[in-house]
Amino acid sequence: MTLLADVNWKHGIKTAIAAGICLALVRVFRFSQGYWACVATIVVMQSETAATMTASQERLVGTAFGALLGWGAASLWHGHLIVYAVVVLICMVVPEVIGLKSAGRLAGVTASIVLLVPNTVPHWMVARDRFLEVSFGILVTLVVSQILWRDTTVKALPRSDS
Repeated sequence: MTLLADVNWKHGIKTAIAAGICLALVRVFRFSQGYWACVATIVVMQSETAATMTASQERLVGTAFGALLGWGAASLWHGHLIVYAVVVLICMVVPEVIGLKSAGRLAGVTASIVLLVPNTVPHWMVARDRFLEVSFGILVTLVVSQILWRDTTVKALPRSDS
């Protein structure tokens, strides 16, 4: 039973509740690809509220930057490997220059979704929807993280070795 005793149950429950609320809301609001909001909820929820805020900020900035860059590159795109590679490079470098290291990876993921995932709608709509869906998931996470167990880190009990 020691294995289960080390599990951060509060963090797991808080994340599951946030993801469930997010799924219910994206269904109510009929998001076209609401699963991105649910994914964002799971990605940004951390054990500590301050860490959730940091992860949310980096996810939001990365998604916005990647969506804009992907949308802008879409006019040059036409399947060119070089265009894609340059977009990923810019996504990785610019956020790091401004001190948001994780935002670069998230920007690259978002730009890749905008450019590589086959779609029947214009690239600008894909970029807009990705940003809005991820932002919605972040909003749900921030609300839940402020309401439930603000800090859910597992603190080890002091040992008595007598």
